[in-house]
Amino acid sequence: MNDKKLILSIGLILLLFTCLPASAAKRLTFVTDPFPPYYYTENGTTKGLQYELAALVFKKMKIPFEIKFLPWKRALMLAESSQADGVFGLRQTRDRKRWLLYPEEPLMNVRTVIFHRADNPFEYNGINSLKGKTVGITKGYTYGKTFDNSTLFIKEEVASLRLNFLKLIAGRVDVVAGYKAVGVYTLQKMNLADKIVFSHTPVQEIPMYVGFSKFPASEKISKEFSRTLKEIRNSPECLKLMKRLQIPVEITTPCYE
Repeated sequence: MNDKKLILSIGLILLLFTCLPASAAKRLTFVTDPFPPYYYTENGTTKGLQYELAALVFKKMKIPFEIKFLPWKRALMLAESSQADGVFGLRQTRDRKRWLLYPEEPLMNVRTVIFHRADNPFEYNGINSLKGKTVGITKGYTYGKTFDNSTLFIKEEVASLRLNFLKLIAGRVDVVAGYKAVGVYTLQKMNLADKIVFSHTPVQEIPMYVGFSKFPASEKISKEFSRTLKEIRNSPECLKLMKRLQIPVEITTPCYE
């Protein structure tokens, strides 16, 4: 093969790769632990509000993706060592910024609220309103510096929000702190939605992100993800998604209406 034919062949190969369809793009694998109703599996299928929202974004970007559910500490370890393409649904921290890229736009803001028995009215209006109470909290979770460091009330820690709600029904704690959407979902599953309600003033509200591990194209993908997410938030697609998922009114919508 002479030089001209060789150059032509190489040129055709390069052209072929640049014209590959978007479906040939590398599949991104994100890791996280289940966090219903935001993202979880049911009968082997990944579901959830934040998952479906991200699916709209990645579909528009023409990038396939998947979520692998693992214990939280293992998920973070895999992402930090670049054995995963990112972490799905997490807060920004100074330490995580060393090994993750955060899009400018968060997936959603999530609120922590105070749950109480419906037959025992309570209104949260600041940390002082918890003075003298026994508050159920979940192991491994943070509720903001003011709450975490407060000595005004007793904190009783258990492994799950479900266990906290059982303690609340049994009168073993006065109130329970937890994410609003997760609490509403859990109470519906436990058939306790009429027995336990929440105070509307949030303890804290924090943005939750898709964090990208630092691989060669991650900065470009992160920026495009943020831009596309903003577009979808302002589009009818977002509201159609909320309607299809039958999101309860108690759960804050991610759409810009």
